[in-house]
Amino acid sequence: MTQATYLLDTGHTKAQAFAMLQGALSAIQSGNAGASPPAETAAGMLWVDTAARALKMRNIANNGWITLGSFASGSFVPAGVNRLTEAQAKDAFSDIYGAVTGAILRAAILAHAPDAVIPGWHPFDMLRPGDGATGLIWSYDKAGSIQNVETPEFEDGYEYALVFEAVATNKSGSRLQISVRPEVTGTWSPFTSFPGADFAPGDICSGMLRLPMPRQPRLVHGCIWDAPLKAGLEDLAVPTGAPEASALSAVRVRWAEGSTINELFRTGRVRLFKRREHLTG
Repeated sequence: MTQATYLLDTGHTKAQAFAMLQGALSAIQSGNAGASPPAETAAGMLWVDTAARALKMRNIANNGWITLGSFASGSFVPAGVNRLTEAQAKDAFSDIYGAVTGAILRAAILAHAPDAVIPGWHPFDMLRPGDGATGLIWSYDKAGSIQNVETPEFEDGYEYALVFEAVATNKSGSRLQISVRPEVTGTWSPFTSFPGADFAPGDICSGMLRLPMPRQPRLVHGCIWDAPLKAGLEDLAVPTGAPEASALSAVRVRWAEGSTINELFRTGRVRLFKRREHLTG
């Protein structure tokens, strides 16, 4: 920490001039550090104020000091820079800018960024990879036995798949049935049974039922087993029951034994997945 004169004295001896130059160079090297301002000043001169623990610069008029920042915290913090609050970061018309913490920046980006386009199958409720979404629409562990498992509303631009995990009926001779809700009527179609396989309580089954482009208006919508619940289970074309071609708003599934509909999903989980398609959105 050094301050010194910068004024040359023509009367100095060589030794005095050398000492003066050494002092001036030391002052420059330390940024004119000291607890009080340098006695000799010039516009643009830097001063490390050790009392205030701040870096200052002499103004153009050479009549005052401008504080450039503080190092009181152990690191340099520029002066005049404000930390944005979340409200400021979300304000599209704000003219307050400055240093933004990672947490505030992330909150602002998430508030304004559109949902990410996620390739491939992913949980229907996922907005961004890693957000913890699971696509769960029913679980025995959480909701107990249930007669109908119903999907949430479908969105344009996606095809959907029901993923069954270790599900089972509570009756023998049961068949899996599906009903669809066409958008134009808003009412459920009659249930249709998937042909090819009966189920018993001991059949603990997993599989994946794909619903290709449910948002494309059609009189009949396909249901395709990418992974059948049981050997022999067949794909199905489901009439909507609507008077005209219609997109689907949702589907629901159940177990049934002929006309008897007192069967229940007695175990397992059902998830809903989706993936992007570009015919309907």
